[in-house]
This record gives sequence, C-alpha cells and structure tokens, in this order.
Amino acid sequence: MFTPTNGAADSTIIADAPVVKLAGLNIGYFWMFANCFSSAAYLLTMRSKIKQMGFKDWDTMFYNNLLPIPLLIITSFLIEDWSTANLSRNFPEDTRNFLLFAMALSGAATVWISYSTAWCMRTTSSTTYSMVGALNKLPVAASGMVFFGDPVNTGSVSAVLIGFFAGIVYAIAKNNQAKAEKAKEGDGVIPLANRRA
Repeated sequence: MFTPTNGAADSTIIADAPVVKLAGLNIGYFWMFANCFSSAAYLLTMRSKIKQMGFKDWDTMFYNNLLPIPLLIITSFLIEDWSTANLSRNFPEDTRNFLLFAMALSGAATVWISYSTAWCMRTTSSTTYSMVGALNKLPVAASGMVFFGDPVNTGSVSAVLIGFFAGIVYAIAKNNQAKAEKAKEGDGVIPLANRRA
C-alpha cells in the first residue's frame, strides 16, 4: 500500500532490485575472469619453472605442495577457531578416529593427484592441460542435473553440450595437427636400399 511516508522508499527498493541483480551478476563475471586469468598465469609460470629448473614430476609435486604450507598455517591460526570447545564440536569423541583417518587418506590421495598433475603439465601443452581441466567439469555438471536436482533448463543443457562439442573439436584439431606434423617429418615410406626410381 502506498503511503506518503513509505511509498518513496518502497519505490526506490523496487527500482534498485535490477541494479542489485546486475551488480551480483557483474561480480560473478569478475570472479570468473579473475579465476581464468590466475589459472592461466599459474599454469604458464609453472611450465616455465619446470623447464627452467629441470624438475621431474616428483620435484614439481613436492615444491607445489610445500610452498603453500606456511601461508595455510598462518591463515589458519589467524582465522580459524582453535579453542578446545570448537575442536571437540568438530571432532566428536565417537567419530574422531574415523575423521582423522579420512583426512589422512584424503591427503595421501592428493599426493598422487598432484603428481599426475605435474606429469600432465610436463608432457602436454598448456592448451591440452586447460582443456582437460575444463572438460572434467562436464560430467559433474551433467550428474548434478541428473542426480542432484540442479535445474535442467536451456542454459544449463546448452552449456554442457557446447563444452562437449568443444572437446570434440579440440580433439579433432589436435589429431589433424599430429597428422600434419607426421607428414612433414617424412612421407611415411620405408626406405629401401635397392629401390628403383
């Protein structure tokens, strides 16, 4: 109901609603582009350092996991609540051993994930590594729609399909590139000593 006392305020809130929605959308795009930029910078820097330092896969994995530890410890002590009451609440007596075992198992699994990431970065191109990183999200998005009730609409389905077809196009292009490079190296004919012209 419009009254002289609250009508102006209500109309301002209604008029500002699209602006708030647009501002939220813009900040989402900002974080998306920041993520893309920082991921690309990380990948290119890591590849150049691997070549420059002559690191093997194990060395890359070791330093990649060792360097963030001081930052994580400092941030944890500054932000987290390390009180006894909080630790007791998060690690209840009856499930404490299982939680610690699951955390240790998760940490051990990340060692091998980190190792395989270092191997992939060393043996493939930056574009292939990025494409694999993008394509591994497609099954997660599809399973979210199928099993977890994510909205199935034109936008979400078309995003998964575009990603799928982009992967196919990239695979075909890499295959054609490999064939062209192989053709440049030689005509593929086995050289024979007694070959006649």
